[in-house]
Amino acid sequence: MAAGRSGIVVGFVGAGQLGTALMQGLCAAGVPRVLAYSVPADTQAPVRVQAAGATFVAAPEGLGQADIVFSAVTSQAARQAAADCAPHLAPHAIYVDLNSMGPQQKRAVEQALQPSGRDFVDAAVLGAAADGIRVPIVLAGVRAGDVVAALTPFGMNLRAIGQRCGDAAAIKIVRSVLAKGLETLYVEALVAARRMGVETEVLDSFCAMLDSRSAASMAQLLVTTHVLHAERRMHELDMSVQVLDELGVPPSMARATRDVLARTAQARVSDAFGGRLPADLDAALAALDPVMGATAPERRCGE
Repeated sequence: MAAGRSGIVVGFVGAGQLGTALMQGLCAAGVPRVLAYSVPADTQAPVRVQAAGATFVAAPEGLGQADIVFSAVTSQAARQAAADCAPHLAPHAIYVDLNSMGPQQKRAVEQALQPSGRDFVDAAVLGAAADGIRVPIVLAGVRAGDVVAALTPFGMNLRAIGQRCGDAAAIKIVRSVLAKGLETLYVEALVAARRMGVETEVLDSFCAMLDSRSAASMAQLLVTTHVLHAERRMHELDMSVQVLDELGVPPSMARATRDVLARTAQARVSDAFGGRLPADLDAALAALDPVMGATAPERRCGE
């Protein structure tokens, strides 16, 4: 990799919202050369790349001088993009995949690079693309630390979480269960509340509960009390499902919530704690883990 701030060249595969936001931020921060190749072909890509301050290249061969190449395409295009770029990357180049995929899909991208011997880093964006270089990005892979060291001086919000490729993807995908689950719970509950004319009161009271403690403390409270009170909460959700049905709101999230509560109640997880709250989040999760189904065999990138 080129030494110091003055010589680094950063490449991008993909010129969509995320790619162009990162390009623009890096160019503004003083990265001397930022190159971009569009996948899929897009007649407006050169315009967006130029507006971001970067240099558009018409073929993957144009990325041959890049020290670090970010892939920001789509999950469907990620593997082929890596295969197309691999033969043209510099021997020292690091290929960083930012696409939202699970660990198995990240492994497929890494395997596409393996014949060329180029280094692969699994990355996950944990925020909005509009935040540009300020968006939090976690990285996993043998050379994740090299990417952090090279680009944090330019303002990128990067954190290496280890050398095991696939860990960043796992964080992103499982975190999405929380983020998108909360999103859809809000949609389902607030539409129902609106039909009853109580949306303001429901939202205000729920937000007051959330604001009463830190997010981490709230997570511990909800999970530990879930162990103890799953059966009572299950019966409450039975009523919620009935009300949503009566309102004509499909109770998809309410039913799913009820199913998880029923699973915990039927397994009598609370018996392991003698009717008392688990000591902490880890103790609660350890007791709930066997109830949630069989554990899949662990696999990592390169296997």
